[in-house]
Amino acid sequence: MHKAKRLFYHVEQFSRMIWATFLNFPAFIRYHRTTLDQMNHLGYASIFLVMSASIMIGMVLALEWGKKLELFGAKLLMGRIISIAVIRETGPLITGLMLSGRIGASIAAELGSMKQSEQLDAMRAMGADPVPRLIVPRIAATMITFVPLVAIADAVAIIGGWIAAVVWLQTDSTHFWISALDGLFFKDLTIGLIKPFFMGFTIASISCYYGISTYGGAEGVGRSATRAVMACSLAILFMDFLISKLILAFYA
Repeated sequence: MHKAKRLFYHVEQFSRMIWATFLNFPAFIRYHRTTLDQMNHLGYASIFLVMSASIMIGMVLALEWGKKLELFGAKLLMGRIISIAVIRETGPLITGLMLSGRIGASIAAELGSMKQSEQLDAMRAMGADPVPRLIVPRIAATMITFVPLVAIADAVAIIGGWIAAVVWLQTDSTHFWISALDGLFFKDLTIGLIKPFFMGFTIASISCYYGISTYGGAEGVGRSATRAVMACSLAILFMDFLISKLILAFYA
């Protein structure tokens, strides 16, 4: 019973934070310096991580699918399969899971430290609302940077698949790119662009809530960061399924 009450309490508080964020969302323009700093810290600094993982993912996809397609004499379809798989599913999902660890832990730990040092209480005592000053810029920065990060991940993963296909599977380079571009439709691009937008909001909002809910000193900061990463990862998987289901139902 006690756990159920805590669950409902956190759901209520999280909903209140989300509602306050929506009401104050234009504040990210007023606090544009904070937003830009967060975009640099959370987005630009993640480019190398995203590119490194994406090129490996693309190579693995090419090697795995190439062998299977070769058995059926359909190796020329490799570019199409890789481009669709990366843009619709692998790119957004892998980027979301990786950034759940980096961004989720960073935001939760930063806000958690501010909570433990009573900076949030001091802001409220001075009549300043932490939501537009601290939470909105972080959520806006994550949403803005997530789309280009996923686009970079998609491009690098497809290039990685192309390298593996040409070097190790002796696939013709021209045929690979023709197949990769020919297999893409507006539906695929829609899924690839909508997913990162909502994933960015999900990661940032969950991390902010765990940060401002921190208790228990330095140990509590670490606990909040860990829980934020776990919650963000699970939420990303659910969000990935939900968006795919809704968009595919819309285009059916």
